[in-house]
Amino acid sequence: MKNLTIKRYVLKTLKLDNYKKDYRLSPKLPKYLNDTLIGLLLSDGGLERPTETSNARLSVIMSVNSYSYILHLYNLFEPYIDSDIKFLYIKGSDNLCNKYYFTVRFKTISMPQLLYYYNIFYKKNIINNKMQKVVPLELRYNFNAVSLAHLIMGDGNYLRDKNIIRIYTNSFTKNNVIILSDIIKNNLNIRNKVIHDRNNQYIILIEQENVILTRDIVLPYTHPSMFYKLGITTDFIKIEKFNYCSILNDI
Repeated sequence: MKNLTIKRYVLKTLKLDNYKKDYRLSPKLPKYLNDTLIGLLLSDGGLERPTETSNARLSVIMSVNSYSYILHLYNLFEPYIDSDIKFLYIKGSDNLCNKYYFTVRFKTISMPQLLYYYNIFYKKNIINNKMQKVVPLELRYNFNAVSLAHLIMGDGNYLRDKNIIRIYTNSFTKNNVIILSDIIKNNLNIRNKVIHDRNNQYIILIEQENVILTRDIVLPYTHPSMFYKLGITTDFIKIEKFNYCSILNDI
């Protein structure tokens, strides 16, 4: 990235007269946002970088059914956001059906703190010459319970009749899914397996003997609106485990 790009970013940030200035001038994201971002980038979050000399920005888009969760994410990343949450109608991938989906989205500003994540999560596909999201090997050192919580909130699914949690990693190659599976196993001691889903796509399966352990690990960081993805109800005792004030203190 050119020095001119950084200079423009700093000069624009210096014009801010509130707490956002401190966040935006820090060279790194707060640790909790780092951990959250990793989970997001493995699921519904994406980084946009128009040119090789520009900064990157985070874009998160989800179904309107996930509004409570995306509002929580918006509040977490608010120091880096200058726009409101947007409601959009998105056309589905099946052109024959002509289906549209009601979605919600927010984007951060473009900033240099996200370039590290862009460089490890996006690699050029030599076949189509386009940038493609991958599972970075670097996650072996910093993937944790917060990251898994946001991965499950984004792409998780609880199957009640079998008491299993499925993580829909379909957008990644089989090798990438295996890497992520091993990271979850090694970093959090959660045994899981990679299974074929469809059309050469693979997902991660957490079987019933590891479901309770998974819940115990991620529940403190799981927004109550997403408890159903762990197969639990939103009763007061479990909601109390989600310590929002503690999370804000870590940001």
